[in-house]
Amino acid sequence: MDFAFEVKETDLLGRIGVLKVGGKVLETPCLFPVIHPVRQLIPPRTLESMGFHGLMTNSYIIHSRRREEALQKGLHRMLDFDGVLMTDSGGYQVLEYGDLELDYAQVAQFQADIGTELAVTLDRPTGFSKSESYAKGTMEYSLKNAILTLRDYGKRSIVWLGPVQGGTFHGLLRKSARSLIQAGFQFIALGSPVQIMQNYRFSELIGMIGATRRAMPYATPLHLFGAGHPLTMAISVALGCDTFDSASYIIFAREGRYMTERGVIRTETMKYLPCSCSVCSKTTAKELLELDQFEKTTALATHNLYVLRKEIEACKEAISEGRLWDLIREKGATHPRLHEAVIELAESTEILKGGTRLMKDKGLFVRDVLDLSRPEVVLTLQRLEGLTHRNTKTAILLCGDSAEPIAKTKSNRTAPKGVDTYRLHPVYGPYPIELEFAYPFSQTVQDEKGINGVTSKEGARRLRSMGYGRVIIVGKLAWTNGVRFPRNRLNRKDSSPSVPSS
Repeated sequence: MDFAFEVKETDLLGRIGVLKVGGKVLETPCLFPVIHPVRQLIPPRTLESMGFHGLMTNSYIIHSRRREEALQKGLHRMLDFDGVLMTDSGGYQVLEYGDLELDYAQVAQFQADIGTELAVTLDRPTGFSKSESYAKGTMEYSLKNAILTLRDYGKRSIVWLGPVQGGTFHGLLRKSARSLIQAGFQFIALGSPVQIMQNYRFSELIGMIGATRRAMPYATPLHLFGAGHPLTMAISVALGCDTFDSASYIIFAREGRYMTERGVIRTETMKYLPCSCSVCSKTTAKELLELDQFEKTTALATHNLYVLRKEIEACKEAISEGRLWDLIREKGATHPRLHEAVIELAESTEILKGGTRLMKDKGLFVRDVLDLSRPEVVLTLQRLEGLTHRNTKTAILLCGDSAEPIAKTKSNRTAPKGVDTYRLHPVYGPYPIELEFAYPFSQTVQDEKGINGVTSKEGARRLRSMGYGRVIIVGKLAWTNGVRFPRNRLNRKDSSPSVPSS
């Protein structure tokens, strides 16, 4: 089957991409809602009308309950869905109920026969296990089945996803991912995050995704199993996850749990519905509780789907604007465990720099010391080291409080001849005055109470370390003689002179 993945926009390791599968197209990041092949509450056609053009279902349940119908009609006609279908091998059932009475060949043959586009090879999820020997066994079992499946069924009209197992043991995850890539898999899926997310162990989730992503080529898409929690979407996308599947929308609904951007709430404790979706805009919290079980579950499941879709779209918009880091910080403020995960993410700056653009159209926010680790700041400091060089023996360091660029002030500014002029930035330290309009110097907005900015003494010390014998520290209005700065279009009082970044 024809398969391609094209990256269109990036920020951190997050990307907006186009996934082409057998003539069908999906924009990523995207969520595959999991549907039950026997008792699905919301029809696939309704899911498609809500904006979900890919669905996931379980081939093992179909094999057990609707085998002949699926073989006769094909999966798309049986489910009445025209989009992209992904089938799981039954690995989650292994995690919940024990081993299945099927081998890799039976699972692969059935998935190929029913006409799914994306299929997961037979795996054994590690789950939340503290035993490395057990985790190694699940990884080796899953890897063996994946390689055998690709060898025997790789030429079928189907795209195989290679499942990465190994739980929280990063060495096993890296070995699994590398082995799958070497075997020829074009699409990788990270397994066993569900129990970790259920226990709000978000830092461990970040470690799992990071270890897997580091072992993969950048151009290979990564699927994250069971990742349907509104708190984890943004940070998972930032680490390079492109697709997700989840049944959380219906599981939470059956438990009377209402998704929000800040987490999940039990409906019996709610007085209001803080949402404007088609469900919440037509009812109240009290009326929702008064519905019978079927209607209440349907309404909650529909609402939860809209929240998950909103999270995915928010990630796309943040990538497009170059503000994915800001979205992650907003999410991190909603729960202490997620804040811990953001701190751990900040320690992965080196890998996050790969997809971060050097120029952006939006301002750059520095709220506190954690934002000093954001890739844009680190990249700017690294680039600044290569750009600054000494032309003379004397440097002037301008230390004004105003963030207004020199060239935009009303009065003419002059500087002495035969000196190099720098301006002190509280985040970046001294930088050549010629870079005032270069991103992100005049575009950075910092909370002066949230960070201890670079002082004039520290700025002067940095300049002396570059070889300047004399550093003159002045306020930016203290110049009296010397070369006049040229007046040009940057002095106009109208809209910002900064040109959009390419």
